[in-house]
Amino acid sequence: MVVKVILALFTLLGFAESACDPSLPCWPTQAEVDALENALDPTADRSGLLRTDPVKGGSPYPAGIPIYSQNDQALYGYEIDALKPLYYTDKQLEYDCFAKSTIRNPEDREICFASVRNNGGQAPAFVAFPTTSQQVQAAVSFAKEHDLCLSVLGTGHDFLDRHSNCEFGMLIRTSLLKEMTLSSDSNNSTVKLGSGTTFSEVQDFLAPSRLYVASGWSVTVGILGWSIGGGHGPFGPSAGLGVDNIKEFEIVTADGSLLVCSAESNSDLFWAVRGGGGSTWGVITSMTLLTHSLPENGATLFQFYAASDNYCDTDTFSTNLDTYMEILPTLDERWSGLTFFTVKPTADPTKCGLEYDIFSQYIFLGLEEEAKEVVQSMASIGLANILTRKISSWNEDYVKMADPEYLCPTPLMIPSETSVGGVPSVLVPREKSADIGQAIKNRFSECSAAAGVATDGLCGRYEIYHDITGNAKDPFSADDVSITSSFRNALYHVVTGGGTHLTMDKVYELLGDYCYQNECAMQISEASGGWKKRVFGEQYESLLEIKNKYDPEGKFWCRHCVGDETSLT
Repeated sequence: MVVKVILALFTLLGFAESACDPSLPCWPTQAEVDALENALDPTADRSGLLRTDPVKGGSPYPAGIPIYSQNDQALYGYEIDALKPLYYTDKQLEYDCFAKSTIRNPEDREICFASVRNNGGQAPAFVAFPTTSQQVQAAVSFAKEHDLCLSVLGTGHDFLDRHSNCEFGMLIRTSLLKEMTLSSDSNNSTVKLGSGTTFSEVQDFLAPSRLYVASGWSVTVGILGWSIGGGHGPFGPSAGLGVDNIKEFEIVTADGSLLVCSAESNSDLFWAVRGGGGSTWGVITSMTLLTHSLPENGATLFQFYAASDNYCDTDTFSTNLDTYMEILPTLDERWSGLTFFTVKPTADPTKCGLEYDIFSQYIFLGLEEEAKEVVQSMASIGLANILTRKISSWNEDYVKMADPEYLCPTPLMIPSETSVGGVPSVLVPREKSADIGQAIKNRFSECSAAAGVATDGLCGRYEIYHDITGNAKDPFSADDVSITSSFRNALYHVVTGGGTHLTMDKVYELLGDYCYQNECAMQISEASGGWKKRVFGEQYESLLEIKNKYDPEGKFWCRHCVGDETSLT
C-alpha cells in the first residue's frame, strides 16, 4: 500500500524515474562507478563552496545556504573544504533527507548533504561535482551508457525543486564551475561566468571595475537558472531581463557533445534556452553576459513601510491601495522595486480578523532629490520612508549588506488539500494595475473572514515585483528570446500567496494567464490553462521541437520543463 501511495505521489508531482535501477543489468558495476570517479579527477580542488569569511559583508556566498547552517556554509558545511567528485548510493532512502534530523540525531547520510537544495527531500543515486566541461561530458556519457535519468542544479535555490527528482538517476551539480573572466573590449563589455556562480560572487568580482550584471533581488541566487528562466530583478526595466543579457553559452548536450551557442552558432538552441529555462536542454557549463554601469552619480535605494494592528478601517486601506496602484505605473524605467503585503490572521474581534504590514523597496537610477515627488506620494498614503541610501557601488552598498535567502532542505511548498503548492504567481500587464489592488483586497477579506483559522496560503504574503521590461523606455526584442509575449510586456510579476485550485483559478482569471517559470504554482489546473500554457504559452511547441532535436531520447528532465510528459498538473 505504501509503495502505491508513493508512486501515486510521484505521478501527481511529475517525478521522473530512470529506466535503469539497481535490480537491472544496466546498473553500473562498482568498477564502472570507480572509473567515473577517476574521470571526474579526485585530485582537483573542490573547496569552491567554502565561505572563507563567514560573516555578513564578508566573503561572497558561493551557493544557496540551507537554514540553520553553522557559519552560513553551503551543504551544511559537509566536506565543504574538499568535496568528493562523486557521491553514490544504490539504496532507496527509507525516509526523506533531513526529515528526521534533530540536534541529538542529525542527518548523517552523505548523499543527502551532497544533494541539499530548496524544498528537497528525495535524493538521487549519483551526485557528481565536476570542475570542468570535460568532467561534465564524462558524467553525461556515463548516465547515457547506463540509462540513467539526468538532472542538473547549481546553487540549489530553485523554490520548486524541479531539477533533482530523478529517482535512481544522476544529479550533476555545477556548483564548482566558478570561472569569471571580464572581456577586454571596452565598447562591448561582457563577463564569462561558470554556471555555478552566484550573484554574490560575480558582483564582488566586477566591483573593482564599477560594473554589474543584471541580477535578481537575492544575492545567493545562481546566475544560470535565473538568467535562462527569464530573470526579473532590480535592473529589469533599464538593463533587461536575464535572457536579454546572455550573449553566449557553452552546453554539454545529451550525446556528450560540448556546444558553443550564440546568435551565430547553434542559434536554435541559443533561442530556446534563453526563456525555455530549466535543465532540460543539457548541462550549461558557462555563460557570457553583458555588463552594465550605474549612472555617473550613482543610484538610490528607498524603503517604505506601513503597518496596522487591525483591519477595521477597510475604506482607508482600500483608498490608499487604489492610489498606490495608480502611482506604480507612472514610475519610469529608472525605477525597479518590490512590495510585500503581509497579513497575520487573528481571532481577536477588535482587530477585525487580521493585522498587516506593507514593505516596499525600490532602486532608483538617479539622485535622491530627483525622487522627491515619488517619496511624497508614498507618504500621502501612509507609506513612511524608513531608509534612503545612496548606491555608489552595487556590490558594496547593496549586495554585501543583504541577508542570504535561506534554503529549506525538506519539502516545504508541496501541494495539499488546501494549497496548490509552490509559488503561485501571475505576470500582469500595465492595464491590470488596478486589478492587482482588487486581488489584494479580496485576499485580505478572505483572510479576515477566516477569523484566525486560515488554511494554507489563504493569508499568505502578496508580493508585487515591479521589475519587468513592460516598463522599459527602449523596448527589448520580443523575438530574440523564447519567453512569452506576456512576459515581455508585463509590468509586474505578482506572487499571490496560496490557496486551492478554485481560489487560484479566480485569481488567474482576474490577473492573467501566464506565470514566471522559476516562481510558479506546483500544481496548475487545466481550467486555468495547464502548466504548459501558463509557463510557456505560444512558445511551447517550438521549444519542444528543439528539445527533441538535441535530446531525442529525453535524457534530461525537470518538472514543468519542456519535454516533461509525466506531470499531470
